[in-house]
Amino acid sequence: MQSDASLSDGTGEEDPFAGAAAGDVIAINIQVPSTWYEFDVHPATVNRSIREVVAQRVKERPELGQHQADLIRTLKKVAREARNNRVVYCGSMCEIVDDEPMVASLTVSVTAAVNEATGETAPTGPDTFMDILSPIAPGRRPTDPWRRVSVVDLPETGRAARTEGVEDIEVPDDNRSYRAVMMQTFVPFPGGDPKVAVISASTPQLALAEPMLQLFDLITSTFRFVRRADLDTES
Repeated sequence: MQSDASLSDGTGEEDPFAGAAAGDVIAINIQVPSTWYEFDVHPATVNRSIREVVAQRVKERPELGQHQADLIRTLKKVAREARNNRVVYCGSMCEIVDDEPMVASLTVSVTAAVNEATGETAPTGPDTFMDILSPIAPGRRPTDPWRRVSVVDLPETGRAARTEGVEDIEVPDDNRSYRAVMMQTFVPFPGGDPKVAVISASTPQLALAEPMLQLFDLITSTFRFVRRADLDTES
């Protein structure tokens, strides 16, 4: 894990870190492999951001030049899907294998934990999510939907709830869905803050389910919250 990103909100919506006091969380930090693409997902700047990161990668690896348009098109699709869920970070793997894109993406979104029925703040601990999330037993075929539900211990942030498996994901603003390997990790904000960071990683490469889940776990394990005091110490 070589590439490090500490980011605030990039959605154009309300900043989920706005109004944070000195000891509160003001950003998140996660590390992805250096071969992954990281780009701004703000609607006004996302296309330019993607073109720039792809152009830089082609400069570093000229053999990708013939696939530049495909890379840009694929990353734009990833960005469109990311913008719908208060995403504060988006990273994507896009490799060309046998002239076909091999894709995976990871986003971090921030959401308030609110009881929809009462409007009151809801508990954010892993046990709450374990009561809500349901496992799905494996089907006859490896590509049938299945889901594991567990509690994991992230090195920098402690206990979090997790789902992983093969899921049918709905396409936003569309009646279609697609099947993908997916891992979601629900990380409570510290200090009683009623927000949750949702780390979502997915890939359509169903034949590589277990290796990709291992990669997603490795990346997710680098996640941490950033406080203003941390930045003052680093500077």
